[in-house]
Amino acid sequence: MSTDYDIGFASGLDERQPVVILLDASGSMARPASNPRIAEVDSALTTLFESVRSQARLRARVEICLITFGSQVRVYDAGASALVTAEQADPERAFVPVEKLSPPPLTAEGYTCLEPALDVALRISAERRRTLEDRRLSVLRPLIWLVTDGAPSDERGRPLDAAELAPLADRLRTAEAALPPDGCVFLTIGVQGADRRLLEVLTPGATFMLEGLDFTQILQFLLRSSDRVSSIGTAGEVHREVARQAALQKAMNELSEKHL
Repeated sequence: MSTDYDIGFASGLDERQPVVILLDASGSMARPASNPRIAEVDSALTTLFESVRSQARLRARVEICLITFGSQVRVYDAGASALVTAEQADPERAFVPVEKLSPPPLTAEGYTCLEPALDVALRISAERRRTLEDRRLSVLRPLIWLVTDGAPSDERGRPLDAAELAPLADRLRTAEAALPPDGCVFLTIGVQGADRRLLEVLTPGATFMLEGLDFTQILQFLLRSSDRVSSIGTAGEVHREVARQAALQKAMNELSEKHL
């Protein structure tokens, strides 16, 4: 069994922020050919990892689990330095500090089978929180980021409409309201061309666009919150704070462009 020290965390650290990045790697993410969506995601994740590595507090506390999905769900295994099937994934090696996270280039292929990917993300995040609490470590509610172009389908590739997504949305709200170790905070992040209205059916009040969104600011907010209280606020409070930050960043970007 791996230990926290083995995978790079400082001995004696008493606070963790698990982050699950649930990444759409279906065939639609390879479009448009001139500027594929998967490349936009690669760039954003590189920026996130570099930012976390550069800040001691984040580097010491944030642990990341990378899950990709198309027709099949895969989880990054730090020990194997590879994406493995969900059945092969070991929760002990799925959450790692960014120094240990060097996933292979992502390939976009297959259908957008979102529901089984969500099952894996919710299960593995709850298992990790339970493991950390069993080790008497303080752990914040896992943060799950779904990064997608907003075109979920069934296992045969048939697109799902708003009515079919509603039960999945109910499951997410239930997960966010659950008591430890099952609670989480869920955000949906759309890439270029994403159907935002459809995504908002899945996560009303918690859907954001990747362009201009600062992942690191979200992590810093959660850790600042944990300094003030024993745990972060409700999922809705986190959603509203992320929305505020996203609006502020957008306004700053527009102001900067105006003065160019």
